[in-house]
Amino acid sequence: MDFRKIFAAMALFGLASTTYAELSVDDYTEAAWITTRFYGAQRSGEGPNWILDGTNFTTSFTTDSYQGKDVSGGWFDCGDHAMFGQPQSWASYILAVSYAEFTEGFYDLYTGDYTDYKASGDYTRAGGKPNKIRDLLEELRYEADFWVKAAPDANTFITVKGNGDQDHKYWVTAGKMSTLSTEEGGSPREITANKEDGYTPGMVAAMMAVMARVDPSADNRAKYLETAKNAYAYASSHSGVSSAGSYYDGSWWGGRWQDGPFLAALELYRTTNDETYKTAAQSWFSKIQFESGSYTRLGYANAVPLSVVMGNGVFGWNPTSGNQKTVKDFLDNLYANQTNSEGAFTKETGGGGSFSVRTPSGGALLYALYSKFAGIDTYDSKILTNVGYLLGDNSNKKSYVVGYTRNGANAPTAHHHRGYYGNEDTDKDPDSGFNIPEKNKLLGGTIAGDFTSGSHNTTVSSWNVNEVCVDLNAPLVGALGYILSKKKPVTDDELGVKIEPEAVKPVATAAPATISMEQHGMQVVVSGLSSVPMLVELFDLQGHRVSMVKGLSQVSVQLPSKGVFLVKVSGKGIQKGYKVKAL
Repeated sequence: MDFRKIFAAMALFGLASTTYAELSVDDYTEAAWITTRFYGAQRSGEGPNWILDGTNFTTSFTTDSYQGKDVSGGWFDCGDHAMFGQPQSWASYILAVSYAEFTEGFYDLYTGDYTDYKASGDYTRAGGKPNKIRDLLEELRYEADFWVKAAPDANTFITVKGNGDQDHKYWVTAGKMSTLSTEEGGSPREITANKEDGYTPGMVAAMMAVMARVDPSADNRAKYLETAKNAYAYASSHSGVSSAGSYYDGSWWGGRWQDGPFLAALELYRTTNDETYKTAAQSWFSKIQFESGSYTRLGYANAVPLSVVMGNGVFGWNPTSGNQKTVKDFLDNLYANQTNSEGAFTKETGGGGSFSVRTPSGGALLYALYSKFAGIDTYDSKILTNVGYLLGDNSNKKSYVVGYTRNGANAPTAHHHRGYYGNEDTDKDPDSGFNIPEKNKLLGGTIAGDFTSGSHNTTVSSWNVNEVCVDLNAPLVGALGYILSKKKPVTDDELGVKIEPEAVKPVATAAPATISMEQHGMQVVVSGLSSVPMLVELFDLQGHRVSMVKGLSQVSVQLPSKGVFLVKVSGKGIQKGYKVKAL
């Protein structure tokens, strides 16, 4: 018996307004897979970009450079090919912090260079092969490696690649467009750098600080941390948000730019345990525009709700202005207190141009982060309802994710995304009709949406409803990670992930006296000064991290079994390594 149809029918007659059969773990897994792999279709540069497989031009804009240095790579921000750092940096951090907090909800279902799909000719989930690296991490690495190029020092920051007006002239793939002239959106294209902007580099610094903490590769962690510091230094010496023609106007932020450097300082503190970053974070937090941010949903132009959640979750701080003085009040004012008859968050939603999907997905992600930090499950039903709503678990069976048709959901059919259609003919316009490559039908991005109609808009050029963007998609990916981390978590050991411990560095003469280690049978006790936060990590001899404990003064770690293990102790100005044996 299909209870979904029964509940949907009841809803139409007003008999049941908020109850639907819950999606299965496999439904959520499919959604997480398809929305994560979407970022592989946004890759600029050498790629590989899976959506360009089978076209005549499988790479794009490989010659992007600034002052003679390579700045190719990164993600296209939407369905076009100009790259705007304002929303892209926000999406980068949303995905990175989601990965860090809900790691075990992000699976390894494919190989990050997409050779598995290419070899099998099967671009469905079944055609992927795991490679012991979580898929979202591989997508994040591609973006992070671009930011390494974009923030090479404290005085340089790349904000935009390309010209929006030139970029929008032809409806062709990124590969084809990069072969055209500059005036037609091709190479070489203009690079915008060193703008008066504290928000965008701040969000990049926050993303890179997270990557410097979670990437299994020691080399990656080192280069990402250096970039995080560069981007933060740039953000700290600039202000506001830069505009990018008519495409991103700095005034849209309404003065809410301090969240960028605040989140950067917060994440740098979490990664380094350097108290100077905590002090800086507190200073930035006091400058955040809580009042105006409390009336506008989460989005790239309003990161205030995210700052509220992160500031409280990491430091225990609450908003310092406005009527909503707690995280719960702040979030409920934006989301839980404003729902439709089906339980979906509806503030600032509606027809074309309101980018409706931001509200359910953003609310679901914020409640997920809040729940993780607070150790509660009070909002889990709301998270499931809003994620389900976007996946077609609603009275109209309307899915807002390209290619997601589980349980009879109706997916978008005319999304505004050049790569999806695989067209390389400059004489065609977006509404002329295309033979869409079968593999591209599983694009996976989340469209802007329209909650006032039960059916999808079928005009490709209607970007205000059908646009597919990295920032629209990111909160949904994060919320799906939270759901799967609770319903079916997968550990690093289960995936076979190998985490490389950093080399033990020499420490100052006085440092050894601050840390000591004792073993009592199967228990290892690490002691230090009460003012020094310590991170104690336990690795097996294959480099797999077995456990991780953080604390002050004294930290106990239980050895999981007999054998030889490596203990790594990190703290401010301190790093020591020990080898222990359990007989």
